[in-house]
Amino acid sequence: MNPSALRLLLRGVAIAIAIAAAIDPAVTSSRTAKPTVAVVAVHARDSVLAGRVANNLEKRFAVVRAPFAAANASVIVGDNLPANAGHLAGPVFAVLGERSGPTVILQSVLAPPSAPATARVPVTAVAHVTGARGRTLEVALRAGGLVVDRTTRVVRSDDERVSIPLAFVPATPGAARLRLSATLGGDSTTADVGVDVRDTRWAVLFFDPRPSWMSTFVRRALESDSRFVVTSRVVTSRNVSTDAGQPPARLDDLAALGLFDAVVIGAPEALGQGDVAGLDAYLRRRGGSVVLLLDRRVPGPYERLAGVATWASDSTGKAETIAAASGADSMRAAELAWPARLPDGADALATTRGVSAHPIVWTSHVGAGRLIVSGALDAWRFRDRSVSSFDRFWQTLAADAASAAPPPVAVATGRGVVSPNEKLDMTAVLRDAVLSTARPVRASASAALVSDARITGTTAVRLWPGERAGTFRGSTRAPATPGVYRLTVSAGGARGDVPIVVAADMSRPAPEAPELVRAWVASHGGAAIVAADAGSLAPRLLAAIHAADRRMTWHPMRSAWWILPFALALAAEWWLRRRRGLL
Repeated sequence: MNPSALRLLLRGVAIAIAIAAAIDPAVTSSRTAKPTVAVVAVHARDSVLAGRVANNLEKRFAVVRAPFAAANASVIVGDNLPANAGHLAGPVFAVLGERSGPTVILQSVLAPPSAPATARVPVTAVAHVTGARGRTLEVALRAGGLVVDRTTRVVRSDDERVSIPLAFVPATPGAARLRLSATLGGDSTTADVGVDVRDTRWAVLFFDPRPSWMSTFVRRALESDSRFVVTSRVVTSRNVSTDAGQPPARLDDLAALGLFDAVVIGAPEALGQGDVAGLDAYLRRRGGSVVLLLDRRVPGPYERLAGVATWASDSTGKAETIAAASGADSMRAAELAWPARLPDGADALATTRGVSAHPIVWTSHVGAGRLIVSGALDAWRFRDRSVSSFDRFWQTLAADAASAAPPPVAVATGRGVVSPNEKLDMTAVLRDAVLSTARPVRASASAALVSDARITGTTAVRLWPGERAGTFRGSTRAPATPGVYRLTVSAGGARGDVPIVVAADMSRPAPEAPELVRAWVASHGGAAIVAADAGSLAPRLLAAIHAADRRMTWHPMRSAWWILPFALALAAEWWLRRRRGLL
């Protein structure tokens, strides 16, 4: 090609590119768009791994390093679920965090939501320990910044869940903020839990249709415990009784019986049909606890309440040890009676030791209440403290029975310690409305979040009726100012409350262990992989997203690459002109 023709060709190419760019033609075609994937690091320690995951995905995906509602899929990086996990878009995958060296995670902290003052409060910590075989795990319990209990445990394997029992004894009523810390070498984790310490005394009624030595000594054990207010009636003969306090004259008076958290019956075989019917109504409509203290094996109407038709017995005269299921307390008795077969749903509270463990003290549910039956007929004769913890056995059992009775208004939040402005869900249960046999039941309640005396302000909480009559639910935001608050619910002259501790440095257990993360992402259309297999994440995402071709309009002349041929054509044409000596 002669130089003149080549110059004209190069000039035409440059002019064509310029004209096409000015026209900016649109082309419609079927194309596969790059899917968008959100990569979310759960903790700051997972940010390095999250960066590597994002870099591996950028060739095939448009990666956003934050939760994105319009994403085609999401990837969690870490061993836990993020706080906003429920808002992640598309199928959700997880890349479990890398573990280098020994680690410890507090998965749960179990403590009663409320406890009486000066009583021992059990607190159980469950820790997940990895890569620490033979090392020592230290768990400490702090109240008000002071260590109140501490224990150590040698880790037996490289992947172990350790359950550690701790306890504290509150000195004063009020909201107690407890902090557990688990330390393993240089790794440490903490979790907070709240306990409502109340100066509460349980009302217990002893009702003996005839004098009973067993009931007498159990009553004395409770009278020596300041946690109980004991009222009693012992019928000594027809129309003659010995009373302490103001006991009801009959057991079929539900209004009078409902004032007590627990009712202890001595010599239950002497109860009449009306007495048993009254106790049945108390169990079902009050939700209290009834304890039957047998001191002889005689048939009677009480067997209908117990649900036992056939009994077994042992009266050899040899005293046997009866140990509580908790293993902490025990008593002794020589005359024993127990069901030949426990009623359906019943549980043994104390059994004899040995090859054949008989359920001597057992419990079953009657409606909303608890029935406890003791077949240790002559345990009162073996109260030597060197071999029997008779008093403590019955004090503990009565405390558990009385505390299980629902209050007139029960309020629960599930969290005793929260962060400022954290969302707080609550439920309220009105006992009389829930257990009423009349239908329908109309009930109303009001709730408020009240600050303590040092902080002013009260926030009303909107309540909504629950699924069952007498239940309510509501939600609010925790106050922005740290402190102690009380969530109170009032209904029909009764009131219930629960304390809320607002703390800026609050820490929570991490129940979302890797296996729970696996289950959660599987339920959201994804899967969990370990960090070493992160290279397989892209194919998994493509298979889960199912990206399909779609008609798209694009502008080819808007590509910056057109600058290169345009510049080359002009430069070559100019060089040829200069070579020919043309201007």
